[in-house]
Amino acid sequence: MSANQSLQTEKAGTSGRKKTDAPKDKYFRADAKICALSDLDMLVEVVNQAGACAEGYTENVVPAPCEEGTYQLDALWVQRVQDDGSYGPAEQLGDDQCVTPADIRAEAERAFRSMQVDAPPVTLQGAEPLLVNVRYPAYTTATAQEQEVTLLGVPVTIRAEPVEFAWDFDDPHSPGGGTLVTSDPGRPWQAGDPAPDESWVGHTYTRLGDPGSDAGSAVDDAGNTYRSGVAVSLTTTWEGSFRVAGSTDWTAITGTITTTSEAAPATITEARTRLVCDDLAGAATC
Repeated sequence: MSANQSLQTEKAGTSGRKKTDAPKDKYFRADAKICALSDLDMLVEVVNQAGACAEGYTENVVPAPCEEGTYQLDALWVQRVQDDGSYGPAEQLGDDQCVTPADIRAEAERAFRSMQVDAPPVTLQGAEPLLVNVRYPAYTTATAQEQEVTLLGVPVTIRAEPVEFAWDFDDPHSPGGGTLVTSDPGRPWQAGDPAPDESWVGHTYTRLGDPGSDAGSAVDDAGNTYRSGVAVSLTTTWEGSFRVAGSTDWTAITGTITTTSEAAPATITEARTRLVCDDLAGAATC
């Protein structure tokens, strides 16, 4: 390779360097310290600096007079890039601050709106195929969810709490349309409980639609009418709140977010009555 070729290659490499590769000023937070001469009667200099004080100085941390429920944010410092590419001494840009919930409310609301909340599962309890004119309990296991974030340099906990449940039982054929809105997450039926009635979160399917004209409705080879692909869904509404690190008080967040869950598709059929000649013990009665 010739000298000219080498020089051209070097220039190309320099011109192609991205600006982001250049050193940048370093910003950081640290306790503001007063570095004073040990003999206060002969005090000649008081300086603020980040890190340990120089030899011969006494270090005193200056605490911010923060009240309970607020967060002490350390002073902001910068080390600026010098002409030779090195970093200069730390310069203090601001004092320690006492951050209140009001200072970060807007950021907390934005964080809540973008919070990743896991949609709770939805269950319609009953062995398939489900039967018409039977009350089936519905329930979910929604619980409060929390996320740790840093807003404006302050550690914050964002909390989402379920407050409303909108159930859609995918039942356009029964009276009422198959929808229900509750503040109750419902509960499963257990042995010893009374038969579920209208006081339970759940649903009763009364009609299956018309086979041949309504989607999912059909008649099997035995003459039983059924409806397949019934998908129960749940829309959960969440309210938000937040608290700054070190505080036990939660501050409400304006607005809500929602999640949607869906149960596995179910099949519903009619229970048909038939006359038989045998009793439960197998003895013929006719």
